[in-house]
Amino acid sequence: MRFNSKKDFWIGLLVWLVIGGGFIGTIFSGQWAIILVMLLTLLFFAWIWFGTYYVITNEILIVRTGPFKWSIKIKEIKTIKKTRSPLSSAALSLDRIEIKYSKYGYTLISPIEVEAFTEELKKINPNIQVKV
Repeated sequence: MRFNSKKDFWIGLLVWLVIGGGFIGTIFSGQWAIILVMLLTLLFFAWIWFGTYYVITNEILIVRTGPFKWSIKIKEIKTIKKTRSPLSSAALSLDRIEIKYSKYGYTLISPIEVEAFTEELKKINPNIQVKV
């Protein structure tokens, strides 16, 4: 089952204004190498913005953000709790959940439907402690 990432308006506005504005500014510079670098940067952030989601399979939680992908064994998930941590993560919103797994592993994600997401995980691993 696929869950899309929640996206904060202000994060999108900030990222798109800075990168889009930088790209438009470089077009007027006429320097093709810089234009190419800015275009690639714009495409990279578009890939992250539109390609951040989470997939729950029978045994694995797949966290995808653009070209990056993590796999977490659902049976190893210990806790899920709400957080507003601004740490870099596969989340496009500050309305996040922290998933702790294995001995020291954790990730921050921001599914739109947090309750449905946690229910699906608990169907596979009922031992998960949810503090949402």
